[in-house]
Amino acid sequence: MRNIKYKLKAILTLFVALTIPTILSAASSFASVSPIGTKSEVSNTESQTLNIQDQKLENSDQLCIDTNLGRNRLRKLLIGNKSVVLTFDDGPHPSTTPHILDILKKRHLRAAFFVLGLQANKYPDIIKRMHDEGHIIGNHTYGHKNLTQLKPAQIKKEIESTNDLIEKITGERPKFMRPPYGAVNKAVTAAIKEADMNMVLWTVDTRDWRSKNEKAVLKEVDRQLHITKGSQIGGAILMHDIYPSTVRALNPVLDKLAENDYKIYAIDNLGNTESEFWCTKSPLICKKPLASVQVNPEFCGNSLMISLLKEKPKEKISKVGMIKARKEGNLLIYLAMTN
Repeated sequence: MRNIKYKLKAILTLFVALTIPTILSAASSFASVSPIGTKSEVSNTESQTLNIQDQKLENSDQLCIDTNLGRNRLRKLLIGNKSVVLTFDDGPHPSTTPHILDILKKRHLRAAFFVLGLQANKYPDIIKRMHDEGHIIGNHTYGHKNLTQLKPAQIKKEIESTNDLIEKITGERPKFMRPPYGAVNKAVTAAIKEADMNMVLWTVDTRDWRSKNEKAVLKEVDRQLHITKGSQIGGAILMHDIYPSTVRALNPVLDKLAENDYKIYAIDNLGNTESEFWCTKSPLICKKPLASVQVNPEFCGNSLMISLLKEKPKEKISKVGMIKARKEGNLLIYLAMTN
């Protein structure tokens, strides 16, 4: 009887020794499957999860391209000298993007617009205006898909179709690429490199896509650049030129930067010590707020865009809602419609 007990104990010990590493390995693999969020990650916001994914990318010599502007490199270039880069995603939009361009033009500023091929195809005149006024036009894919969830051929199509379209409109092929959600893996990095482009991320997320409130946007810029704290740092600012609230927030943000002696660079002129500004004239220093621009989203006449852009009471983000929206392929819309 005693021998049987010893044998059973030995078998049990061997079973535990063999199975626990396998279970731990599987759990680790499950946790890193998707940068958008799994059941174990869904309590984090999308951008927080992707910050972790991007940090892993930038620490990997196998994935990084020297000319890429990931978060670590942007911080090194911008933080120490109170320099900022203005970037806008997801446009163009007929009701809001022209107002953004008007504000930048009045202040003699240039920015980088990471456009969607889907929108560029609809509004080529706005793309043409961006180009003619000297802004950088970057690639944000054709349909804002999470590239890490696509096959290499699909990734290439999202990038190249948008490049072809922009080149057809402007005569110039985009040099810069911003993956939607900042989601990258080896396949995405390889595709960007194959297209002879530089990846550009950001260091300051205004979260305008979430708050849709100009005061909240200004607060985020102030907080993340440590302006009020007195230990000001620089950064690459992410905004979206498709929200009326972002239009209203832009002048106050630029005023805040001007009042605190920030320098504004372009992503293709970082580190250029010969000139402080990418544009031909210094930005207009405006101590007094300019008149705010009110934009009516119903002007566009598109029911889907109206529902996305119109400010309304928002529901709270829930785990179940995020999982359901992700399965349906509507995660971006869900995040935009919730708080």
